[in-house]
Amino acid sequence: MSIATDYVLGLILKQVADHRLVVWYDSDGAYAEAVNELAQRTTANGSLTVAKYENSFLQLRKELDHLLNGEEPPRLVVYVPVDQGETHHALIELEAAGVVVQPGQQPPQRNTRLSIVARNALKTVLGEEIAHDIEKQVEAGKLTLADVNVLAKKGGEISSGVVSLIFDTGNPQEVALAFLDSNQFDIELEQKSAQGELFGLLGTSFDIELPAKAILADVRDKLARHVLLTELIDGLGNSVPAPLGSTQIASAPNGLDACVRLAKTWRQLRDYRDSYIAASTKVEQEFALGQLAFDPDKIIELETVLAVEKALLRHVEQTLLAAANKETLTLAQSRLSRFWSAAIPAIQAHWALIASIAEVLLEAGRVKQALKTPPAAVPTLIKTYTEGQSPWCLLDTYHRHMESRWYSFEPVMGEGYQSLEKLIHKARQQYTEVGSELAQHFVTQYHKAKHPITDVLRQLEVFEKQVQPKLEAGKTAYIWVDALRFEMARELCEVLKDDFDLSIEPAIGTIPTITQIGMAGLLPRANQSAKVVSAGSGKLGLEIQGKLIAERKDRIAFLKEHVDGPVFDTKLDSLLPKPSKKIRDGIEQAQLILVTSQEIDELCEMDNIPQARRQMDSILNDLRRSFRILSDLKVQTIILTADHGHIFADEISDDMKIDAPGGNTADLHRRVWIGVGGTVEPSYLRTSLASLGIDSEYDLATPWTFACFKSKGGARAYFHGGLSPQELIVPVVVMTSAAQAPGKSSVGIEWTIIPGTHKLTTRFFSVQVGGTETGLFAQEPPRVRVEIRARGKCISTPVSASYGFEDATGEVQLKQSEEDNKKIEPNTVTLMIVEDVTQKTVGLHLIDATSGAELASLDNIEVAISL
Repeated sequence: MSIATDYVLGLILKQVADHRLVVWYDSDGAYAEAVNELAQRTTANGSLTVAKYENSFLQLRKELDHLLNGEEPPRLVVYVPVDQGETHHALIELEAAGVVVQPGQQPPQRNTRLSIVARNALKTVLGEEIAHDIEKQVEAGKLTLADVNVLAKKGGEISSGVVSLIFDTGNPQEVALAFLDSNQFDIELEQKSAQGELFGLLGTSFDIELPAKAILADVRDKLARHVLLTELIDGLGNSVPAPLGSTQIASAPNGLDACVRLAKTWRQLRDYRDSYIAASTKVEQEFALGQLAFDPDKIIELETVLAVEKALLRHVEQTLLAAANKETLTLAQSRLSRFWSAAIPAIQAHWALIASIAEVLLEAGRVKQALKTPPAAVPTLIKTYTEGQSPWCLLDTYHRHMESRWYSFEPVMGEGYQSLEKLIHKARQQYTEVGSELAQHFVTQYHKAKHPITDVLRQLEVFEKQVQPKLEAGKTAYIWVDALRFEMARELCEVLKDDFDLSIEPAIGTIPTITQIGMAGLLPRANQSAKVVSAGSGKLGLEIQGKLIAERKDRIAFLKEHVDGPVFDTKLDSLLPKPSKKIRDGIEQAQLILVTSQEIDELCEMDNIPQARRQMDSILNDLRRSFRILSDLKVQTIILTADHGHIFADEISDDMKIDAPGGNTADLHRRVWIGVGGTVEPSYLRTSLASLGIDSEYDLATPWTFACFKSKGGARAYFHGGLSPQELIVPVVVMTSAAQAPGKSSVGIEWTIIPGTHKLTTRFFSVQVGGTETGLFAQEPPRVRVEIRARGKCISTPVSASYGFEDATGEVQLKQSEEDNKKIEPNTVTLMIVEDVTQKTVGLHLIDATSGAELASLDNIEVAISL
């Protein structure tokens, strides 16, 4: 059967039937054998003449002259294996008397381009998809007309054979995939004695020698090994490790392409993932691939085996240890959406951690370079730290992300993480070094400045300048978050900007940057009269208009006393997940709603560093949810601010501990001493609070850098009280509910959530989120959150995603598929279990991040381990 040859000759004969004379140009000589067959077929009946050009147009014209004397053109095919443009119109009379056929000729019936002929000839035999693939191979010069005929013959035999009945397809790719995935067809193959036919199809399609008689399980293993090693070795090019150098793989172009396509399809289809992982693991073990050295440049696009992914991980880690660069960061981020990240949650978490480390290293380098010629004026320093596309506070954000991911990272038993641990150590060192350098410069310039500093909002002015004007216009929420650092609020604003009309600006905190002083600094009248005084028992307070404000109850009483109109106070956790009727009624009846949160300070002061790192970012998600609740309760304006910031770096070492001044100590924290008398040392700034614009009889001492005073108790890595930008600069965010943008709709989407495994077996769990628009018009997909719940309580925290992950809240911004705008691009989200699970089953829930509505869920996921 010469299907392709028959097809092209059919085209020629149809043109002969319609126009009698055909001039057939074939510059590549692709149809030389086909012309010979045409000549043989027509010799018998003599009704058609076939003439071929052989190096002389004059000789060809002479041979054909006697046929051109009639009133109509002869039934003649003139085959010219030369490009028409190179003939210099030598056959113009023949062309005028008949028609021209050649590659690219129009109309399509006269187009003899081999790739087009191959596709049209084979699509009825092998199907559109395979015919399209063969078309591409012909275009690439990998297949000749004879090759196409062979493929058509084999496909034709199979399409009408027993194998196609068993597998319900004659497509070699589909047959191989079903055979590789399981043994479910083995019994029927044996009953119908179709093994030989199957082996013939697989052997021809994938260029592998298979014996006529063999055990099906052995053939399955052999085919899997052949397909995977072909993809791996072909991808490595000329950098194949010596132990793989003699490995036999597919060599024929069509067989090699078929193996590579099969391997990719096998990975991409989620229903076949388990069998792919099992097969690739077996190949990896048989050939000890984990012990081989791969060329890093050659494996960037390879996904065949996990050993290659791990080799790339090690390479990126070693590269970052040597020097950070944007290309390495881009590479790490790109791997988040690749196969092994989607298949194994720990791999995605590993890549996300590496990307965070790279961001810290790059940002530390940028800020360090900028500090060589830093601004001297404090307002300019504050602006540089807080404003623009790349403010210096990004270094703190990236460091927080890195530490959170590191403390959430769960090493796999038996794996080595020496380079990763070295990389974490390097990033921490650089953050502390650059942070200390920035702190020293900032403290120096702040000390030199004339106080109070103008052109920058002061914390003492927040109520009069921000809250009071909004309060006069309508219902206002005033939110105090203990220790909310500026960079955290900035990141939160990036998430909120789609929901609210908002602004964020820095304010200079009240010194010393401790809760008792900073919270009181947010009260009315603080800008008129505020004095730092002793509150007894080694504590400080802020005296406003002669009244001592030292505790939360003092602050609330003073606020209610000095605000016109009803004031309702509550705590952040009282708003979540849903406020009670009492809370709702209180908000409805009040003009000013005070919401306080001490979660950051309380969590970090407990000194459980891993727990604090894992959960610190959850406060940002809680704040976002509370803003939505307040907005729904008709609060027009929300003002978010803080008492002070903080430093949360590595555990303080002995060389970073310094002696406090001593003397008459009014209060002592790791980062600040307040008192009179005592010593003065070059390791810290010692000055009066009055010189810094704070009314007080006391002096202040604070380290120039990230160093700390020696003191009993206190946290090991979390500090505040000093004058570093991280501690002193607080955020002031103003959100207007009336101007909030409509949220992205999740209505009209048919959602799919597919767990990575059927059981919860480790602290990490992955789920693929996708969906299809059911409406007439495509819409922008929403932001979502994925949760694992036990008895209605969320026990997980999001760690990473293939794309669109927001570190601030753990939410994921979905996007449309590039191939079909009615579909949502599948996104694999990795979750980490953060609480003990005693239940036998848990549920998986997909939540609209804006509205809180549940979009989809899966119940009864078995818990296979005790966490």
